[in-house]
Amino acid sequence: MTLHITDWLGYLVRVVRSQIVGATLKRPFLCDHVDIVELTTNIRLLTEDHSDEREFANYLFDWSLSDLCGFVYADLKNNFTNPVSLANRTIVTPTNEAAQFGNDFLLTRIHGELKIYRGSDTVVNEPLYPIEFISKLTLSGFPPRILKLKKKRCIMLLRNLDATNGHCNGTHYIIVSIHDHVIEADVASGPYAGSTLLILIIPHVSQEIEFTFTFAGKQFRIKPAFALTCNKAQKQTFEQIGI
Repeated sequence: MTLHITDWLGYLVRVVRSQIVGATLKRPFLCDHVDIVELTTNIRLLTEDHSDEREFANYLFDWSLSDLCGFVYADLKNNFTNPVSLANRTIVTPTNEAAQFGNDFLLTRIHGELKIYRGSDTVVNEPLYPIEFISKLTLSGFPPRILKLKKKRCIMLLRNLDATNGHCNGTHYIIVSIHDHVIEADVASGPYAGSTLLILIIPHVSQEIEFTFTFAGKQFRIKPAFALTCNKAQKQTFEQIGI
């Protein structure tokens, strides 16, 4: 008799990470009788009938992050002052960590002085979590704790500030000037293109279901927009993207 995987794994709703790990394939009693086999060669691609797939697999393997960024943002050193061009291009990633890695990589290709803003993070009414652990979390819809910016860089607003004048969550901007407590940026494209916004440091609070605590912090409610997660890229139109 065989069982479907859901018959012995069960369903978990609104639980913390430790409970999810405890219910994975590593924990059921059957794992004591399972041998792990690592597959290192794609035999299917070695046959003549799949030569096209083999060629595509080699093509993906040969591509690097530098090639992808060069394809999406061709000649970035000379075109980074063109707001329309920057706003119509992006790299789509599956996670916030991958998006931040791509943004940091592209930042090195832009001339100008680097400004680093370090946000403050706290946990409300929960002394068990050290600040070192909190600082490593990347929450959806939250700005990076360490925000690296340069003038003329493309950024995205992460909350509604002035919907009447087009300053909404998801709007792309080009940084005009950078100061210690305020950032001046212009809307990159659309009906409100050129409209100026002064962005201040704003407190934010998150009560994510995946965590058992309330997270609070202070940072500019923006994030770099050279690379975006697939979630943030939804309902947006771009002329050129990389995945």
